[in-house]
Amino acid sequence: MAKEIHALTIDVEDAVNQAMRNFFHQDMEPTARVYDNTMRLLDLFSEYGVSGTFFILGEVSRTHPNLIKEIERRGHELGIHGFSHKRYHSMSRAEVRDEIIRAKASIEELTGVNVIGHRAPEFSISGENAWVLEELHDQGFKYDSSIYPVLTSRYGWPDFGQKIRWFELNDGRRIIEAPLSVVKYCGKTIPASGGGSFRAYPYGFTKRAIGRISGSQPYIFYMHPYEIDTPPFQDFYMNAVRSSSFHNKLQLKMYWYNRHTVFPKLKKLLEDYEFTTLKNVINKQLSAEL
Repeated sequence: MAKEIHALTIDVEDAVNQAMRNFFHQDMEPTARVYDNTMRLLDLFSEYGVSGTFFILGEVSRTHPNLIKEIERRGHELGIHGFSHKRYHSMSRAEVRDEIIRAKASIEELTGVNVIGHRAPEFSISGENAWVLEELHDQGFKYDSSIYPVLTSRYGWPDFGQKIRWFELNDGRRIIEAPLSVVKYCGKTIPASGGGSFRAYPYGFTKRAIGRISGSQPYIFYMHPYEIDTPPFQDFYMNAVRSSSFHNKLQLKMYWYNRHTVFPKLKKLLEDYEFTTLKNVINKQLSAEL
């Protein structure tokens, strides 16, 4: 029996400039670390002969255009992740539209590729701002993969449903939604798509999650390039952390937890399962042709 094929997705953002902006209110361009760590992932995926979908921040494409060209050259799918990683919940409709348009244009102008996939920063689409999906449709997107069908303190649309499907907009138009993967443990639905859970939990957690999901739907895995970045960040970042509040220090420490385990676990994941782009998974699941 052929193995089920799952979706490999990477949210391309730079942890240094995001932390300096969000925690220390200092704006700066994405650093070279996002370039270096994404290249490490590209080399690993080439080693295993696997293609994935890279949801890219517009500001990363502006700062590191050659990185975006290299992702496309190696045969991966290009999507967008907003422009500056601002959460859509905190923005007006006009501001969200601008983020989407700028990010899409930045990728398409660099590569000539028609971008059809989108993932919101921090999964910030829910029932409260479902109008974002209308904006995506207006800008020519065929699918979105932003909705986590679970309730957490930061994101979630718990009653959305767990399967890839056509979502009907208020005016009767449709867009495809590919929700992030969740599983139930002890009667509670929890995120299981990767990211923080892949970093924090033993590999067996992901393996059991895929086992529970497989058969009914494909597994959608996501991660960030910074999750394989283990050396200390630059001195200006470390100095900012040292002079910060205990709350900030604790939050930032959580982003570093278990990073040294991610690269070995990722290699194991690629050995144990077959992955492809999210576009390919959607096409197979819905018998579509995006």
